[in-house]
Amino acid sequence: MTDLKSIPTSKEDLDRYEVENIFHSWSYQPSQAPLRVVSAKGIRFVTEDGRERLDFSSCFASHNIGHQDQRVVDAIVAQAKTLCGFAPNFSTKPRATLAKMLAEVTPGDLSRCFITLGGTEANEAAIKIAHQYTGKRKIVGRYRSYHGATAVPMTLSRGDARNWAQVEGGTDWLSVPQPYCYRCMFGQKYPDCEMRCVKYVDEVMELEGGADKIAGIIFEPITGANGILIPPPEYFPMLRAVCDKYGALMIADEVMSGFGRTGKWFAIDHWNVVPDIMTMAKGTTCGYLPLGVTIARKHIGDKFKEQFFSHGATYAGHALCCAAAVRVLQIYEEDNLIENSAKMGKYLLEKATELKDKHPCVGDVRGLGLFVGIELVKNKKTREPIMPVAAKIRPGLNPKLEVAKRLGELGMMAMAANPGNTINLAPPFIVTKDEIDEGIGIMDKALEVADKYAV
Repeated sequence: MTDLKSIPTSKEDLDRYEVENIFHSWSYQPSQAPLRVVSAKGIRFVTEDGRERLDFSSCFASHNIGHQDQRVVDAIVAQAKTLCGFAPNFSTKPRATLAKMLAEVTPGDLSRCFITLGGTEANEAAIKIAHQYTGKRKIVGRYRSYHGATAVPMTLSRGDARNWAQVEGGTDWLSVPQPYCYRCMFGQKYPDCEMRCVKYVDEVMELEGGADKIAGIIFEPITGANGILIPPPEYFPMLRAVCDKYGALMIADEVMSGFGRTGKWFAIDHWNVVPDIMTMAKGTTCGYLPLGVTIARKHIGDKFKEQFFSHGATYAGHALCCAAAVRVLQIYEEDNLIENSAKMGKYLLEKATELKDKHPCVGDVRGLGLFVGIELVKNKKTREPIMPVAAKIRPGLNPKLEVAKRLGELGMMAMAANPGNTINLAPPFIVTKDEIDEGIGIMDKALEVADKYAV
């Protein structure tokens, strides 16, 4: 065995380790190492070739406050000098403080947290809580959803081709369409549709056992990876009524849309609806350290005072991660970043919408806050998608990845490798109008690559 203190670390060595020793996420394993990032600051990052690039994805909608904010770094260092972590059956100041802060900023009486290390783990915990609280097994999931890469969340990520390799289980599941007005699965047009998508959920719940069998429904209030899908204003109030009718829990997956991404603390706040369980991750620490949270309403949490809570993790409520989250939540308020997300989001949507008339490949542009999607099509009139659902997991034609490659050449990263036909724009909340103009200018040039596939 090689002396671990003498592992070679030249560029060539590191490139070889990337190719030979790493599983790269959601991809065919590469024959060449990806660009190596050496530093990042604000909304920009620098790669090993010395080039500065624009981050218009916030590293998959996580680095909301921007990269390397010294205040968070200092909080992490201070906590590390005191206590990095400890067994979760003991309390720590950062864990207790963060739990109270989350109870303050989340809607309604959401108040009891399970703090873990990421979004998929948060969703695993949410499903377990729903099962244990209701005593029922069936969970409704929505097509074109992504809830995480572990077993149960991946099982419930319906209509995402990455789900196809999953050995499904961990829950009994049902699938329903979500409100996707640009491509309504019922062939309707809003507002003349009479909200057929919600009525369908009602009927499915009734046919599948209603109050006797349905534990809950999990949903992204604004669908992220699969296309920035924003429901009509009636959708969530009506869905709340359907869930109450059958005693089914509403589980809001705010892993991507939470913590100001849509211009409010949480996306569900736009509809004044309180879910029964909410999950969070990316914006909790803004990627400075891994952390995810599952938070439940008071009556749900209180039930487990007398009923055994059958879930846990060694790193639950990790002190160092919680300290980072405490500082990040304070920064949201100190710098008015959520208000800036709403303000700059309107400008980003306005500028992105201008691309629709300019490019034959752009079928729709939609968004809320700094969460904007550009949907690519072959034909604007027929709305034929530019590529099939399976394009993400099949070799060959993928015009969206060609756009991603061109963006990289032009010096910007956006969320273009996600499934479906939508490129997501999600810059950090510190973005300025000038930086939005810069990003849209780069996107304008990159979309020319996709225009050749449109008719």
